[in-house]
Amino acid sequence: MYNINTVTLNSTPVTTTVKGNGLSDRYSLIPTSVICNTLQEAGWEFASGTARRTRSEARSLTAAHVLRFRNQSLPKVGDNIIEAVILNSHDGTTAFEMGFGVYRLACANGLIIRTASLSGFRLTHSSLNLDNVFYAARMMSHRAPQVAEIISRWQEIKLDEEQQLSLVNKSLTARWDNIVSADMDAVLRPQRSEDTGTDLWTSFNRIQERVIRGGMDVTLRRYHHNEVGELPDIFESTRKATAIRGAIKQVRLNQELFQIAESFAA
Repeated sequence: MYNINTVTLNSTPVTTTVKGNGLSDRYSLIPTSVICNTLQEAGWEFASGTARRTRSEARSLTAAHVLRFRNQSLPKVGDNIIEAVILNSHDGTTAFEMGFGVYRLACANGLIIRTASLSGFRLTHSSLNLDNVFYAARMMSHRAPQVAEIISRWQEIKLDEEQQLSLVNKSLTARWDNIVSADMDAVLRPQRSEDTGTDLWTSFNRIQERVIRGGMDVTLRRYHHNEVGELPDIFESTRKATAIRGAIKQVRLNQELFQIAESFAA
């Protein structure tokens, strides 16, 4: 993933044994590093990670973090590597979640998959234990061929220009509900030769990369609130889109973008 707050298995939010203030005794804190050992036993090796950005050193100990794992027993699908992605925190902001991701070698792009049949596993910390984690990890290995099927099926679906623009508009609105316009050419323009296809999988990768990483001009509608009871002034501002940096926001937006693209495959 492309967050500047990268983490390793030795990072404090991964190894911490401290939970956030105000959490009850029912909250089961299992260090994520211990969970990683269980994932390794189930065949998944750590690949990369990011953590939520915080201004407080104390909060960074328990902040949400996203770790990605790979299983050497799973074959690549072209230049796509199937991954297991876990989201966890120790401050009460999120449950433990494990789902599928895809890492595309051509652009170092980390997608996160969320469909009705591949929604992954969600465990509250009050019921979190290593047996449940091991079971979820093994089930991920068994269900991985469904991810390969999605990639292959999307590669066979061709999008015309109107459909590509519709996919772009819906994807941009998922990130900015107040968007007025964007540099559509910059969003759709291939960054590399591997991105030149018009199939759904290639188009989605190209658009997802831009929406998450930014770099293009976007015009947003802004509101300036006046005196109480008066209607706000409405104006527009254009700026260069920045990259999504929050761990939780990255996961949620990635999931929503995948679901938008899935509607084009129906």
